[in-house]
Amino acid sequence: MEFKNKTRINTPGTTYKLALSLAIGLLLSITALLFHQIRTLERSSTMVSHSILVDKEINTLFSQFDLMESAEFRAVILRDSSLGESYVDRKLASDRTFEKLKYLVQDMPLHQTYLDSISMLKDRLHTTLESMHGRLEPVLPDLTTMLYVKKAASILKDLRAIRTGMLLHNTELLEQRMAVHRRYTFLTPVTSLLLSVFSIMVFSIAYVRIRRQKNRIQSSEILLQNIVQSTDNIMNYYEPIRDADGEVVDFKVVFANNCNKEYLDLDPEEILGRPVTEVFPFMIENNELQHMVECFHQGGSIDFERQVEVNGVRYWFHTFIKAMDRGILEVVRNNTEENTAKENLLHLNERLEIQNFIMTEAKKMAKIGSYVSFFKTDKAEISDNFYRILDCEPGEFEPTFEEYRKFVHPEDLGEFDTFGQWLKEVQNPREHIYRVITKKGRIKYLRTKGRYIQRHGRTVMIGIVQDVSDRIQAEDDLKIKNLELEQINVELESFNRVASHDLQEPLRKIQMFISRMDDTEESRLSDKGREYLEKIHQVSARMQSLIRNLLAYAQIGNKRDEFEKVDLNEVLKKVQEDCSEHLKETQARLELEKLPTVRGIPFQLEQLFFNLLLNALKYRKPDVVPIIRLKSEKVSHKQIPGEFTKLSKHYHMITLSDNGIGFDPEGSGMIFELFHRLHSGVNHSGTGIGLAICKKIVENHHGVIRAKSKLGEGAVFIIYLPDWAKLSDSESF
Repeated sequence: MEFKNKTRINTPGTTYKLALSLAIGLLLSITALLFHQIRTLERSSTMVSHSILVDKEINTLFSQFDLMESAEFRAVILRDSSLGESYVDRKLASDRTFEKLKYLVQDMPLHQTYLDSISMLKDRLHTTLESMHGRLEPVLPDLTTMLYVKKAASILKDLRAIRTGMLLHNTELLEQRMAVHRRYTFLTPVTSLLLSVFSIMVFSIAYVRIRRQKNRIQSSEILLQNIVQSTDNIMNYYEPIRDADGEVVDFKVVFANNCNKEYLDLDPEEILGRPVTEVFPFMIENNELQHMVECFHQGGSIDFERQVEVNGVRYWFHTFIKAMDRGILEVVRNNTEENTAKENLLHLNERLEIQNFIMTEAKKMAKIGSYVSFFKTDKAEISDNFYRILDCEPGEFEPTFEEYRKFVHPEDLGEFDTFGQWLKEVQNPREHIYRVITKKGRIKYLRTKGRYIQRHGRTVMIGIVQDVSDRIQAEDDLKIKNLELEQINVELESFNRVASHDLQEPLRKIQMFISRMDDTEESRLSDKGREYLEKIHQVSARMQSLIRNLLAYAQIGNKRDEFEKVDLNEVLKKVQEDCSEHLKETQARLELEKLPTVRGIPFQLEQLFFNLLLNALKYRKPDVVPIIRLKSEKVSHKQIPGEFTKLSKHYHMITLSDNGIGFDPEGSGMIFELFHRLHSGVNHSGTGIGLAICKKIVENHHGVIRAKSKLGEGAVFIIYLPDWAKLSDSESF
């Protein structure tokens, strides 16, 4: 205290003047420093906003390149030339963005180098896409188009590599400029406080200057905020949350722009100060938090794709994370539209490959080729399979009219030329069949047909050719078979006449002479002679029965009788009347169920049941009353064993069983064969035609008959007839 008082007393004016001088000097120094800091802060804000603006324009430029590629690819894949207008718009927009970006980076040598490379790649991309656009035709894309597609994809890959380099360099600049901006933002208020403490006397003078500069700083801050908020990317800044040991366990949201609300439905004001794992729980599920912690410690950057579901809608985001001084900056770009376009393009390419494969294989199987004919130049474009039909390799010869004319068969050449001239004059294509001689010397029949279209302002004809040699050969074979069948029918008619008259006439005379001998010569014959005469009588009767049955068998299916509704119950009543003597003689017992109504020929169905009933009575057991059971039920066509043409989904299964002597099951496959008998002897006489007639009648009614038995246990005959009531029009006979 004493030293201080002494100082004040001894040198008050000097101290005051010195203090005043120091204060003024300090005021001037601090004022100069403050002015320098404010100007530096202003420049820093401008540089930060400039970096963000450059980043935005870079993303906009490369997005337009991707959209140009998508627009041109859609035009090629969808074969719609009108989509080219979208490509032109994107091209003009990309040129404007490129010039704007070029202006923004005029003081950035590395970016200027990148732009020089982009300019060359951009021109190559335009040339490639425009060349691919020139390949757009109403036919399938050729290999040249696919080469242009791959070339465009390669150029875009190079462009994306440049974009990555530019964004990385720009991010580093942004980091540096934001660090400078935060430093000066912190120092400026401190300097202002010191100035206010030490410069009260000159406050009024400095106030105006400070206030003016402060307003400019606020304007820069507002501009920076507007740029950040107006970008279409999510921009968030996080600071680490540490545990008691100082380890980073999470991050808290320090800054979030409005895109969080637009894309993620999160209010930026509500998520500030909250942990990122609470705001974005998917970061834990995808192990992104661990990557963020590692990035923060290493001071590097990472980028990755993520898919996020918001309110039931899935979005694709490309995330770029950069470690800063005290936290990390996250920039998230919505790539949903681009990924969707890529997925759609991939699906379209897959569908196109499948359709091309199916079309190519279908042409090969159907032996079909295609062509496009230009009449004014006499040139054409023909498919690979057209070359193969001519036994040539694809592209083996130039498809001109004169070259193709060399393949036409000499006998058909005049008609081919006349047809070609007629097409040029009338321009009304019609089907035409002619022969060609292939490179291997094979003669083929080709059927051709086409139609006219407008292509690139000129009239062309597109058409197909089909190798119909097999069909022509089949038609010729069918004609030969029909002639042979007609000859066979004539022979069958002759046989019927012989069987019905010529064969039976001698037999009737034999029977007549035998009858006369019985009347006049029987008493004169010896016992042996009478026995021989009886055998002749039996043999002639059997031969007559055989001829009649054979004639009946041959006539089944030859008559043109119309099918009609037939009640099988009425048919069975008539059969019982015809067999009444046999039933009475054998004392047979019939157990009958109600039978259905079917479509058929009445007298054939009567013959069917007559033969089956007579067969059951013939092969009965001695001294046992025959029992014959007949029943019916409906079944599905899938329940019918064996293979035959099934015209209906439902059938009537009619079963006739007896308690007779049966037959060996090994002979069930032969029982319906003509002249085949499972039993022989006097007690079981027959011609072997009865069951063959039954089979032919059932097959004539579009059904099938089966038989099963065991020796001594009776026989079962199963008849399947279509259920006419359930037949559709397409299934009717």
